[in-house]
This record gives sequence, structure tokens and C-alpha cells, in this order.
Amino acid sequence: MGIIRKTASISTLGLVSFRSKKELLKRAEKDRNEAQAELAQAKLARDVLDERVSATEKRAHRAELQALQQAKKAEGAKRKHRRRAKKSGMNLDAVEVQAKELSRRGRKAAAKAAKQAEVTAAKAQRSARKQGRRAKKKLDEVTEAATGLVSDRS
Repeated sequence: MGIIRKTASISTLGLVSFRSKKELLKRAEKDRNEAQAELAQAKLARDVLDERVSATEKRAHRAELQALQQAKKAEGAKRKHRRRAKKSGMNLDAVEVQAKELSRRGRKAAAKAAKQAEVTAAKAQRSARKQGRRAKKKLDEVTEAATGLVSDRS
């Protein structure tokens, strides 16, 4: 049947369609299934990236909390050393320099963790959007083509 239809199509210069409705539907369904699979894959990738982003945000939050803890410890140590220094007559400048250094390290670690979390989140978001747009575009193209083919043959 396929050879007869194709021969008729060529001999009538296109009056008889080259492909049957069944063949067109089969191709359209195949393309639609492929596009849906690609969309599902993009959704899965987006979910994985969302998990990675949330994990990165949690790490950044933990780093901030740790930095706050270290700053609090440094402040406590600063008071403790001042009291000891007053009792024993030590130099308070050395104690303050040490406390400032500890505080600076804590702030620096928190800032680094926050920046790293933002960069990772931005990358993940861009990648997920790109894959989603690509899959949606493919699905729209296939759906439009299938609708056009089916309506032309009706």
C-alpha cells in the first residue's frame, strides 16, 4: 500500500498525499513522545539542580552560623583575656589584636560561603531554565506539526 500511494503521489504531482493519515499520526506521536521524554528529563534535571541549590544554601547558612559562633567565642575570649590581663598586668593590645583576627576570620569565612552559594544557585538556575525552554520549544513544535498534519488530512 505504501508503494502504491507514493507512486500515485508522484504521478499526480502531489494531488494524492505522499503519506497516509496513519503514517502521519504515527510520526507525530513518535515526535510527541520524544518531546515529552525530553521534557521529563529537563524536569528531572531541574529538580536535581533545585536540590543542589537548596543544599548549597544550607551550607551557606551553616557557614554564617559558624561565623557568628566564632565571633561570639572571640568576643568571650577577648573579655576573658582582658580580665586575666588586668589581674596579671599583661599587655591588652596583644589580646585585642588576637580577638580582631579571630573575628575577621569568621566574617571572611561567612562571606566566602555566602558568595559560593549565590554563584552555585545562579548557575543551577540558568541551566534549569535553559533545559526547560529547550524541551518546551521542542514539545510546542511537535504539537503544532501534528495538529497541522492532522487538520490538513481531515
